[in-house]
Amino acid sequence: MGNIPVYQHIKEVLREEIRQGKYKPGDKLPSSNELAAMFGTSRNTSVKALTELVFEGVASAAKGSGTVVNDLSSAAFPSHRKLRKECPDIGLLLADLDDLNHPYISRVLQGISGRAKTLSCTIRIFCIKNASIAEFIKQHPFDGLIVITELPDSSILLLKRQKVPFVLLGNDLAGEEIASVANDSFSGVFNAMRHLHKLGHRRIGVLSGPSGRNVTACGYLAYRQMLQELGLAEDECFFKACDWGEAAGYEEFSRLLKSGRHPTALVAFEDYMACGAIRAAEDFGIRVPEELSVIGFGNYTGAPSPVPLTTVDAFNGELGAKSLELITEILKGKAPPDRKIFVKPLLIERDSCRPLVNRKDKK
Repeated sequence: MGNIPVYQHIKEVLREEIRQGKYKPGDKLPSSNELAAMFGTSRNTSVKALTELVFEGVASAAKGSGTVVNDLSSAAFPSHRKLRKECPDIGLLLADLDDLNHPYISRVLQGISGRAKTLSCTIRIFCIKNASIAEFIKQHPFDGLIVITELPDSSILLLKRQKVPFVLLGNDLAGEEIASVANDSFSGVFNAMRHLHKLGHRRIGVLSGPSGRNVTACGYLAYRQMLQELGLAEDECFFKACDWGEAAGYEEFSRLLKSGRHPTALVAFEDYMACGAIRAAEDFGIRVPEELSVIGFGNYTGAPSPVPLTTVDAFNGELGAKSLELITEILKGKAPPDRKIFVKPLLIERDSCRPLVNRKDKK
């Protein structure tokens, strides 16, 4: 196979077998487990191969039937869509297939999958990594779309202009009548900061998501409003935008500590980011929770925290379920007038937060 990725090799073998007639239109392809055994690889690798075939339109992921070969000889996609009124074809749009490994995406997909068992629909996963949204709309047939990746505003508006039925998941576009299902990140930050304030903390830092993201903007507004409500001094140095992940949390919190401005508590917009910050604090000789209280977001049980992490559970599975409910209602013409749904988060208290002992830090 040389330097060809294993998933690419599996995909090309299947494409050739389809071309030669081993698998005909309507035939079921081997399952991901079967492919993993046949090629001596992991299930995730074989899932990626099958998903790429679905993305390219060679096959479809049919509910209860596995991955089925499409009839590529029919000019078929427009008429094919007309046949799906009672069983709509719902596309799930991701930025990159590698995202499937992140617990946020996996929980969203679990929520969609669970809800799909009680709804009449077919689910297909698409990746837009190497295509524009205009190309995607032209090339891929679907009745409705759940946009899981965070698209630029211009791409969202193009979907709207093209009258594509879609729901934004975990995102929204202010001022536009667009269907969306998102976490109530505003109240999530509120609840986290109020909890830390009750524990006596007054110097509260925030590690948000990347600049320009909707969650970062909402988080910043909540942070500023909460400072005013609690009568705390505003310190812009304590609000830091950074990339997702443990490494980014470590680097950004290390920079804050090197500046000499030490918060006594920290809210990170992702559990992995919080774990990175805890590791940075330890490298600076700061103990968690004795000298620094930390709250994450996500309730990801696999996050490598040395202490049980207090976190905000955003119920990402519920995000997925509600987004599927909303897009199917839109396709039936029964969507509610208010198509913006917010899922309320829940603060889960664990051992990474502790009342502030040093009274002078409360001034």
